[in-house]
This record gives sequence, structure tokens and C-alpha cells, in this order.
Amino acid sequence: MTYYDDLTKDEKRVTVFKEAISRKAHGITYDLGTGSGILASFASKNAQKVYALEINPLVIKKYAAKLLEEYDNIEILEEDASSYEFKEKADVIICEMLDTALIDEEQVPVINNAIKYAKEDTVFIPESTYDTIQVGEAKLSYVTYQEFGNRTFNSLSSEIKYNEVNFSRKINPNFEKDINLTIEKAGTINCLLITTYTCVADNLITEPTPMLNPPLLIPTNELQVSKGDTIIINLKYTMGGGLNTIRTNTKRVI
Repeated sequence: MTYYDDLTKDEKRVTVFKEAISRKAHGITYDLGTGSGILASFASKNAQKVYALEINPLVIKKYAAKLLEEYDNIEILEEDASSYEFKEKADVIICEMLDTALIDEEQVPVINNAIKYAKEDTVFIPESTYDTIQVGEAKLSYVTYQEFGNRTFNSLSSEIKYNEVNFSRKINPNFEKDINLTIEKAGTINCLLITTYTCVADNLITEPTPMLNPPLLIPTNELQVSKGDTIIINLKYTMGGGLNTIRTNTKRVI
């Protein structure tokens, strides 16, 4: 089974995007990073025209071309969506190139290009994401995704929202923030847990699924903490720049 097979078999992910696209697709619709083509196929039912962009010719040949050949209103384009010049202004832009905190996929550079070809009323699917953070304990020495259903992280704080990204506006890919957290259990902090939630359309919000934004565990400097302590986390990364751009530092407020 391949990555694209796993994506299409993630029922929760597919269902929530299908519902959003069924509600919103119309007119001139672009599916950026179409991959298997499944989201473009959903859009075709209500759109006048669907442009399905995919940079990888092998993916087009093996997946998208086979799935989409029966749809007369879908045109597959072998293009880099981060630099593509749109043929027509977009009524709807679908872009599911998501990753936890948008760090390790091309969602942000692609959206920043697509914004140039949007109208005042262009609909973006998904609409936005927001990120939360917790601190705690886990056995790890490198940045890694938490496997779905495998809870190895012991949280020592509450989960707080620290960032939100709206895809209808240009996005600064360089993120840095000092985040204050209150400790709820005594212990030794050695990692952070970042979780991303996706607003796909209106109030249609999804948490992580097996193939959508798995929570991200990030090692940080060890710090002994007691219940009631306030700590500051300096968190820095580049959206679309990869996991190697992540930098963290944790300290107690005196």
C-alpha cells in the first residue's frame, strides 16, 4: 500500500473534505497538489471547471489520470503550484498540502502564490488551521510525529492555542513566539507536543486523523517543574521549510 492509498483510505479525512467541497465548490475551481485526484473528483460535481495541479508526473500517471479521466470538466496540469500562473481567476481554491503547524509541507508557499489569483469572494478549502501546544515528558531525542493511537507523551500542562493561520490572506512563513504555560503536574519537561486543528469550511473543524496532521513531538531542554510554575517556551520554525527549521528553548519564570 502506498502513501496515496493511505490518504484515500483515511475515512475521516476524506469525509470531512468531501462535505466541505460539496458545500462550496462552484465556478472555476483549482485543486492544488491534487495527488490521487480524489478532491478534484468531489469538486467536479458542482464546479464549472476544475484545474487539478500536480508536480509529480509519476503520481499523475499512476493515480490522478486514472481516477479523473471520466470527468469532462477536469483538466490535469503538471505544474508546481507554488509558482504556477493561474489560467483564470479562482472562485474556489482547494489545497490540502497540510502538515502539523504547516512546517513540513508546501501549503504556505502554495497559498502565497494562489492568493495572487484570488478574487474578493474566493473560497478557500480548508479555510484555516490553528495550533496548540503542551509541555511534558517522553522518551525521544529527535523531532517525530506521534503515531495515531500511540500515546507515549505525558503532559505536564494544559493544551493552549498559540497560533492561527487563515488561508485567504498572505502568510508570513517565519514563525517565532514566546509562549507562556502554567504547569499542572510536577515532573521533568523534555519535550513539546504540537497539535493542529483544521477548519475545513464554516464550522466544520477536524482534529488530527491518521493521515492528516499527526501531533508533533519536539525535544527541548530539560527543566524540573512544580505544579503552579509558569514557564516560557520560545518556539521558532519556518512554515514550508521543514522540520529541521524548528528551534525551541524552555525556561521558568522567576
